[in-house]
Formats: sequence, structure tokens, C-alpha cells
Amino acid sequence: MRKLYLTTATSLFSLCLNAQYAADFKVFKADPNPSSHMSVQKLLQSMVGDGVVLKSYSITKTSSDEAYGFFEDKKARLGMSKGLVMTTGGIVGLSSKNMSGSTSNNTHANAEGRGTKPDQATGCADLEKLLEKGKKTFDACVIELDVVPTSDSLSFNYVFGSEEYDEYVGSEYNDVFGFFISGEGIKDVQNLAVVPNTKTPVSVNNINNGAVNSYARTKANNSAFYVSNLDGSMGLEYDGMTKLMEIRQAVVPYKTYHIKLAIADVGDNAYDSGVLLEGRSIVSYEKRYNVLFDKDEKAIDETYKNLLDALAKQYKSYGGKILLTGHTDNESSEELSCDRANNISAYLQGKGVAAEKITINCKGETMPAYDNTNEKGKILNRRVELKIIGDQATYFEKKSAEPLTGIDVVKSSLLQNYPNPFIGSTTIDAYILETAKEAHITITDLTGKTIKTIYMMERGKTSVVFDAGNLSEGVYVASLFTDGSAAGSIKLINNK
Repeated sequence: MRKLYLTTATSLFSLCLNAQYAADFKVFKADPNPSSHMSVQKLLQSMVGDGVVLKSYSITKTSSDEAYGFFEDKKARLGMSKGLVMTTGGIVGLSSKNMSGSTSNNTHANAEGRGTKPDQATGCADLEKLLEKGKKTFDACVIELDVVPTSDSLSFNYVFGSEEYDEYVGSEYNDVFGFFISGEGIKDVQNLAVVPNTKTPVSVNNINNGAVNSYARTKANNSAFYVSNLDGSMGLEYDGMTKLMEIRQAVVPYKTYHIKLAIADVGDNAYDSGVLLEGRSIVSYEKRYNVLFDKDEKAIDETYKNLLDALAKQYKSYGGKILLTGHTDNESSEELSCDRANNISAYLQGKGVAAEKITINCKGETMPAYDNTNEKGKILNRRVELKIIGDQATYFEKKSAEPLTGIDVVKSSLLQNYPNPFIGSTTIDAYILETAKEAHITITDLTGKTIKTIYMMERGKTSVVFDAGNLSEGVYVASLFTDGSAAGSIKLINNK
């Protein structure tokens, strides 16, 4: 056995109490009651920002009933103040200054009576494709979303953290995170959770400070994007984590994209890892610009004013928003990044852009786009990023203008799925009455076993993507339920 576990329930309970009520970094379990302001629906809705429509979601797999939830950090030490946290264990023990180098789901399992036997069924095949051949995953947490971007680019912010740092860097215990996306214009399924400016997956072995111990002697790898938390300064339990990372992907406006967020332990089910996903950071934008600044400078350089003048003229009557995100190199403060963003906001307002159309974020040095260990990287990191966010109103206008030929508009119903038969995934079309308070599609096999439940957020004519890539070949049944009543079924034929 490679690891030692904290097995005393009393010690864990004391730790959890201290974590939840005394720390600046706090976590909250999602409430199963759909009408609660802390419901799973509200949790996932809180991830979606301007320019993106959330159509549906499903909690595909979790290692425990406390594997995901809300987080808040008053000090925003990771560059974000709130959002969604997903773990390979439990969220409660995260909420404290780092007090252990070995926090594990087995600790939570022992304390809560869930058992500790590793089970390969808890793994994630999509994540295993990112690893060396033959490596297995455990305690996976997987959440799937269907979203519609209203512009041609999609972005998202996150931090990956782990208890595997630093002892097991370079070992087989290479815990991993994936952000998988599929849809029009994307070949097959792509993982977007990669080291900046590379195609390297985000994992313990790919972003770290290296390790020197009896188990491994490994050089640092992409350490510019790593934050050590051995001193507990970040206010949560993980021994180390990435800096705030951004995912970007070109998309086709008004088309549906399927997103799968997945994190898992690798090699065994011990020592937790997690990912923190910034609230309202899933945004869609049509244009993106960087305004660079000299060191310690907050005044706008004259060379950028022509650009800002043109943007103000073009977008002062635009329905969408302008998102300004201030950044610095690793030698400056968050306050400076705010000053830079506020100065650009004031300049645009002076050119006629309404204040309510501008959103400001301040990231300081928490989100480097380039390596801060060299001057070229520092120059590119001293920036304010401008994104012209998509206008969601245009999507709903297009949707309301669509003809409803062949649809019975007095009742909710499943319409079709295509392709059928299918390989990998299929799109299910449905019509849901505007008055429906709750709607979901349940996928079952022919024995009646529930495979997945997809919760529908959109009303009217809508669609969801059923990802069957990891399921056996055969026939499945999709059944629609609205407000507790059955509203029809269709057969799905998976030709894997």
C-alpha cells in the first residue's frame, strides 16, 4: 500500500467544522431540492456567463454524494471569488488551510460509512485516453452540459489542484482533468484542458514544481503555471494547484455544443484531486483584443487609442457586453490590474459606450498567458483583455421565429433523434411547453436500468446530446418527463 490514510472520524469532523465556518475559502453542497437557491440547477446555471445559453445538464458520475458543490473565496486568492468545485473525493475537507499532505476520499468514506474498495467502474474512459496506455482512473466526477454560444469563440476559466503534489510528481499517480467538447466544426471530441499554448493535458505530472524524495526525482514541468500550497497560504487543502487557466475554442454561433467536465484519480483511488471552475466564466465572444502596458504603468499607451476609438464607435449601440479583464506580470499587484481595466472602461465610456455594457474583472498575476520567467513573457502578461461578448437576445429572437411545423404545441413531447442508428453520440429533439416547471430525459437500457438523466433548461423546441461513447452497443430508450408526468419515449440504437 503506497499511502497512509487519516481514519479517525472525530479528527475529520473537527477539521470539517473548522473548514466550513472559520475559513475565507468555503464550500457548500448542492441542495437536491430543485426549487432551492442552492440547487444543482442553480449551481450549473451559475457557471454560464454572458453570450452563452445553457440548454441542459447531467451529473454523469461522482465518487460520492459530496463530490461537487459551490465554493466561495472572499480573498479571491486563485483569481476567482466563487464557482463550481468538482473533486475525486469530498468537498467538505477542502475548506481549510492546508493541514494534511494526504487527504483522500477513503478518509471521507470511512467517516461516512461508504467503504473503501477501489472499483474500476468509478473511472472515466475519456480521461484514460489522455494518459499513457494502460493507466486506469478511479473516483471520477463527470458533469455534462449542452450550451449554445452566440458568437464564434467560447472560453472558460478553471484551477486544477491535487493532494498528489509534490510527493508523487513523476509517478504513476498522475491525477488528471479534462474539458471535452464536441459539436459543429470540431473533429471528433477535443480535450481543451491543456497547458497554455500546447496540446499537453492538465495533470499532476504535466504542471508542477518537480519532486525530490524516495519515490521520485523529477524536474519541474511547466512550473510557470504552478502554485505551491505547502504553507497553506491559498486557504484550501490541496498541496498544490495550477494558476488560473483559460480554455478557448472556435465555435459556430447558435449551434449546440456538448461539454464534458471530468476529473479522476489515476493509479488508485487515494489522495484527492479537484478542479475549481470560475462562476460565470463560460462566455462567448466575437472578437478579442489585448491592450499591453509598460511595467508598473496604468496609463493607456497612445498606440492603442485608435483601436479603442474604433471599438467604441462600432459597439456603443451593440446589444452585447464588453468584458475587460486586467492582468499583470508576477512583479505587480491585482490593484494595478484593476486600475488598467478601469482606465480602459473610463476611456470607452468617454467615447459613448454605456457603463452598464462594460464588465470588469481583475486577475492580477493569477492568470499568466505566457511564462513569467522571461521578459518577453512578462511583457505579454501585462495586459487588459477585451472581449466583445455575444448578444443572447439575438439567439432567442431567432428561436422564436423558427416554424413549429409538425409539432403539437399543446403538449410536451419527444420528436426524434439523429443520427439513428448512431456511433458515439446522437442528438435528441424535443418540444417542451413554456409552462413546464421541470423537464428531464431519462436514458435506460432494455432492462430498465437508468443510464443517465438529462435535465432540460430550455423551453419550446430544443435538443440535447446523448453521449454514448463509453456504453455498450445496443438499444436504449429515451423517455421525457415534465412536472412528474411521462411525455413519450423513443428508441436509440447505438452501433458502437
